[in-house]
Amino acid sequence: MDTRVRTAVKAMRQRLEIQQGDLAKAIGVSRQTLSSIEAGETVPSTQIALALGRELRCRVEDLFSLRSDGLVIDAEFVREVDRNPIDARRARVSLGWVGERWVARLLETDEALAVGTPADGIACLSGEKGRVRAQVRPLRDLESLHRNLLVAGCDPALGLLGRHLEERFHGPRLHWIEKASRPALEELALGRVHLAGMHLLGEGGVAENAVAVRARFGTEPMVLVTLASWEQGFVSRPGRKYKRVSDVERKGTRVIAREAGAGAQELLESLFRKAGRAFKNVVPVAVARGHRAVAQMVAMGVGDVGVATRSAAGSFGLHFEPLAEARFDLVFPVTLASDSRVQALLDCLSNARFRQDLGGMTGYRTARTGEAFTGSQA
Repeated sequence: MDTRVRTAVKAMRQRLEIQQGDLAKAIGVSRQTLSSIEAGETVPSTQIALALGRELRCRVEDLFSLRSDGLVIDAEFVREVDRNPIDARRARVSLGWVGERWVARLLETDEALAVGTPADGIACLSGEKGRVRAQVRPLRDLESLHRNLLVAGCDPALGLLGRHLEERFHGPRLHWIEKASRPALEELALGRVHLAGMHLLGEGGVAENAVAVRARFGTEPMVLVTLASWEQGFVSRPGRKYKRVSDVERKGTRVIAREAGAGAQELLESLFRKAGRAFKNVVPVAVARGHRAVAQMVAMGVGDVGVATRSAAGSFGLHFEPLAEARFDLVFPVTLASDSRVQALLDCLSNARFRQDLGGMTGYRTARTGEAFTGSQA
């Protein structure tokens, strides 16, 4: 038995309700040979492996992989926030092979998104603050981990994209790291993610996003691909409508702000500038991470008004007053354009089923979904 190879042939065959004898006949081997392959006693030839992939409607990589038992991966450790203590001996992490090195990102245990995400590994952390290393014992095989995509951005549709990607290609797994636009770009520049998602001001055009990309990456060739367009506006509880800056400035109004670098926050501050008012005179009662967090805080009564998407407002039954259309673009280096993981993601963006699903989300427009341009275009 070759203990280095893990096989999923039997599990895949049974899931498709195919009899062993029928599969053996279809790929041109004896039943005994197939039984040996399923038991991991025989490693098939390339021809037989390809035939198995054809009959079982999956990739060869999904059927055979190298075991990672006893393997420890040395990775750069990234934590999203520093508000909660963690067990440095057993930290749940996602993993990504970025720029010829492993990056381990902590799955925060107090966030629903992280709790519902299966970890790629369990990490033991070491080092000083600001430069922490992770020794990760993987929970998935190495080949699968190499196909992971780390994507930073604030659009909840990234979660939907990830599910479609896994379903359509049986991987790669997309790990959505919730970040505001400019922090997401910074993560990309630091080589901690494969792609960054962003939306900055404007009326749905490409100029603001492209300008921000050029400002951060200079002459480095970058690609921007549109995920969707959606509306941003004031969200408030029904019966307490906010339509303009003067409404927000009313005495006693409690404002929910977004973190620095968020497109929604830049939109709010630009409204004040255009009205000739100073946003610094507004003291937010809270700072939210993400559009849904803004809407949730307003719905809970923490604040009276904030800027978020129509989709977020609808999720919590809030009033929505549109202000501007935002175009959410995915950004990555040209050097990654031919990467099989990115190619799979682009294929998913052009898939009719995904576009219909995305278009069914409140306030989302998909006319430009999959439209690509370079950072030099405006």
